[in-house]
Amino acid sequence: MGNYMSLYLTNPEGTPKPLTEPSFDPNFGFPNGRKQRVMIATEQEMEAAKIPLEDRDYCAHKLIAHRACRADVWPWAYKCAHAKHDYLNCEYEDYIYRMKEYEREKRLLLRKQRIEKKRAKELLA
Repeated sequence: MGNYMSLYLTNPEGTPKPLTEPSFDPNFGFPNGRKQRVMIATEQEMEAAKIPLEDRDYCAHKLIAHRACRADVWPWAYKCAHAKHDYLNCEYEDYIYRMKEYEREKRLLLRKQRIEKKRAKELLA
């Protein structure tokens, strides 16, 4: 509800659009650059493990390890609690990362609006 309100009603120019690429340089504000995110699991490994498309993210290698553990010790799947925990923790960290990126994009859009307003006032004065 909150994102809908800001995206369509209160501030559509200052709210990032979902499922789009960032409009600002990813290294903007990072003088030494950022650590590059790398996919560990390859496309062939994910296909071989029959990972659904919606689960093919940066945590796919942990999901593959969890599924392999379950297959190895079945029917005692509780023995794979450590692998499940690793996978769920990775998913949580990925979610937090994506929310931080969304918030960064939103703040940069608002900053851009403030700078444009300031320039417009200077031109009128």
